[in-house]
Amino acid sequence: MTTRSASQTFLQEVVTSLALAAGGRAAVVLIDAAIRPVEIAVLDRDSGFRYLTDGRPPALHVVEPAEPESITYPAVNGRQIQGLLYRPHQSGPHPILLSIHGGPEDQERPRYVFSGLYQHLLDQGIAVFAPNIAGSTGYGSAHQKLIYRDWGGVDLDDLDHAVRYLQAAPDLDTDRMAAMGASYGGFAALSCLSRLPYRWAAGVSLCGPTNLVTLATECPPTWKTFVATVLGDPEKDVDYLTERSPATYADAITAPLLILQGGRDPRVPRAESDQFVERLRERGVRVVYEVFEDEGHGFSQRKNELRAYEQAADFLARHLLTKG
Repeated sequence: MTTRSASQTFLQEVVTSLALAAGGRAAVVLIDAAIRPVEIAVLDRDSGFRYLTDGRPPALHVVEPAEPESITYPAVNGRQIQGLLYRPHQSGPHPILLSIHGGPEDQERPRYVFSGLYQHLLDQGIAVFAPNIAGSTGYGSAHQKLIYRDWGGVDLDDLDHAVRYLQAAPDLDTDRMAAMGASYGGFAALSCLSRLPYRWAAGVSLCGPTNLVTLATECPPTWKTFVATVLGDPEKDVDYLTERSPATYADAITAPLLILQGGRDPRVPRAESDQFVERLRERGVRVVYEVFEDEGHGFSQRKNELRAYEQAADFLARHLLTKG
């Protein structure tokens, strides 16, 4: 059981819920961390901090998990982009996964994301960089709204600068680099592979849209105003949405891809992914494609979620840990 004095600060944890005990001398918290799943813990003024539960899988009891380092890198117009860089404990140079959060109005924080996928990759010797590019929350409304009606614009430029930052790190090997994301993150990962001039070793898209016109058209009626504001109007902005869609640049993709799709996805229709995969395979691009027939946009069933992340782990290790 982990114990810290009350004067110690949380290092890399995210408190998602808190309840004060009577008298206010202790608090029970629901806490998420990069190195272990969500747990219940107590912070006591007298005895300090300690976990009350231990939900770590067996592997995390025998390997040393890696904490992320918070870094910033320069982007256009003098902006500074914050991100989390996870380095393996082994000596480098390490292959690198560029992991892009969904949303886009979300934030990469030191949490146990993808059911521990980051820690598994780190133990294999693969570094992970997760930046909070334009559109991310937590850095002011101006940063958050930069992406409004500019998907595949300022955000992709921020990701371009992220790669430049990684290229300058002597312990990272950007000749063995992959991009991955879910939902909006999948769109951004596919945009990286199709529009940024780097040598990508692999890509992973989980329920990522390939056609922004379809994404804007297929949204629920109650979302129309919001989607028109954040993404664009599928009728008035059809040229811009087409120009920014990964499907428009599918012929530029050469890296092996893992694409996971929900059979009942109301936002990213299966037909869109089917067509995208078919175009890539016609050109000889290696694509691993699986449709989860009983899922929508994302995973609601634990068995499917674990299968998806296991596939991602195996796919990334296969393509990042082999040079050439």
